[in-house]
Order: sequence, then structure tokens, then C-alpha cells
Amino acid sequence: MEIKNISGINGLPLKIDNEESIKTSKKNFSDILKEFIADVNNDLITAKDAEKALAMGETNDIQQVMYLIEKADISFRLITEIRNKALEAYQEIMRMQV
Repeated sequence: MEIKNISGINGLPLKIDNEESIKTSKKNFSDILKEFIADVNNDLITAKDAEKALAMGETNDIQQVMYLIEKADISFRLITEIRNKALEAYQEIMRMQV
């Protein structure tokens, strides 16, 4: 019986063993943020399309539509909190005396 490694977020390994894999898995914070914003935008668009399809009678799967709407709502609230924390951190840095 083979035991596989436990994966982290998005299938990335939790522990990186060698230096070469550290260099390849390193991303800028701005790139990660841009990807997350694009994902949130896609969630919002998908939820709006599903809601529209339900209103037009093109789908009868209310559970899937509600799932997509809630997923978009949670994603949007999370990105709003990230923005708020980033603004608070910026304001705190600006208040620092050099």
C-alpha cells in the first residue's frame, strides 16, 4: 500500500525539500493577488449567469445556482477583507515616524 503526501492549498506540497523546487514555486504577492482577483471576478460572472439562466427557465437546478451565488458572495467578502487589511497596514506604515 502506497501512502501519498498530504497536499496543501491547490495541490501544492506542504513541505518543499530542495532549493530548486523553492525557486520554481515562488510567486510575487502581486501575481497571487491578480490571480485571486481574476478568480473572484469569474465567480461573480458565473453566479450572475447562473442566476440569469434560472430566471429565464433554462435550468431547474436551484441548489447549484444557490451554491454558485454563495461561493461568489464568500469570495467577494474575502477579497473585501483583504483590501481592508491592506489599507489598514498602509495607513499604519504612513503613521510611522522615521
